[in-house]
Amino acid sequence: MSIIRNSVLSSLLLGSIALTSTTADAAGFYIQEQSVKGLGSAFAGSVTSLEDASTVYFNPAGMTKLDGMQINAGAHLLIPSASLNDTGTTGGPITVGTNDGNDPYSATPVPNFFAAMPIMDDRAWVGIGVTAPFGLANDYSDGWFGRFDSTETDLTTINISPALAIEATEWLSIGGGIDIQFAEAELKSTVSNVVSEGTSSLKGKDWSLGYNVGIQIEPMEGTEIGAHYRSAISHTLDGNIRLQGLTAGNFDLNGTADLDLPDIATFGITQEVNDRLRVSGQATWFGWNNFEEIRAVSDAGTTISNVRQNYQTTWAFAVGAEYDVSDTWTVRAGYQHDSTPTTDEYRTTRTPDGDRNWFSTGATYKIAPNLDLDLAATYIDIADEEINLTRNSGLVNLRADTEGSVGILALGFTYKF
Repeated sequence: MSIIRNSVLSSLLLGSIALTSTTADAAGFYIQEQSVKGLGSAFAGSVTSLEDASTVYFNPAGMTKLDGMQINAGAHLLIPSASLNDTGTTGGPITVGTNDGNDPYSATPVPNFFAAMPIMDDRAWVGIGVTAPFGLANDYSDGWFGRFDSTETDLTTINISPALAIEATEWLSIGGGIDIQFAEAELKSTVSNVVSEGTSSLKGKDWSLGYNVGIQIEPMEGTEIGAHYRSAISHTLDGNIRLQGLTAGNFDLNGTADLDLPDIATFGITQEVNDRLRVSGQATWFGWNNFEEIRAVSDAGTTISNVRQNYQTTWAFAVGAEYDVSDTWTVRAGYQHDSTPTTDEYRTTRTPDGDRNWFSTGATYKIAPNLDLDLAATYIDIADEEINLTRNSGLVNLRADTEGSVGILALGFTYKF
């Protein structure tokens, strides 16, 4: 039973890291969708040219460019799709079955809210953002061939970020904020002791803190340069680990597992071509190498398991443009290439991830002088990858090919007081 127990704990730890590695919308687990206007250009100008309160998240320094006190709210509907094809999974004495798990994802809304207001004669601004920057929800069908790696995964984060910005000179603005973040995770998988199958589960939650800082520079009229850094946040998820349903060896342990989120650095430039047309380029670096390992520790202080992850740092590159069709309509479009942090050796069914290519479009309609409506749509193509893992104390050899895509529809508004 000790072999089965150690196998369960190792599987749970692998799953817990996977919680932070497979969002439906971006390589890795990061949810970029925190601005409808930004989505319309694949976030190519998110640190330089967001002219609404959502700049609180992407670069607080941008608040100094806003037109008075305002609020911004949006909702992004993520419509992911994935399939895993069995390419030779074996289980020795265990029957793994041929069920392909069906599509484990379902449409999921991601809301966000921002507010910004000037103080000190418009030279200083304060703002706040409420976002969900990391998350995942998938659920495979009963009895599928990869169930010894994962059956169900849920990760939810809520980020509350008060921010401050100062216009230091006519050409330089600086800003920053504190990230107050809540994380809650639950994951499940199947374990077999040959004579019976049971369900293992891990649940935990935590509050933690981070920070972010940014600048915007206007070296010449019509040119905006921006940079933003968001610190890594480390959570210690406090909860329990359970195994239920076996004929013997079931348990319920209290303990903790670390969830180390990456730091993120973004650099961008926006150039005004003429009175109507603006073009943007942006590069974003993700510190996924924070995921070198994941360690679970019992309440007694004993390390239950320590699993190597070997996630890699990545870059995302985006280009986009927006055009003022009239005084009431602005249209935009963009493309982004977003690399996966997963590697062939460690990719799991919780993380059927691959490099992603974004194709985005959007528009803003001025309903009234103080009210804007934002619309956006995106299609993300996910590169096919392979999964090659050993699970359940070496009895199950999991082999699969992955493929997937994501559609995103978004709606938001900005109200100016």
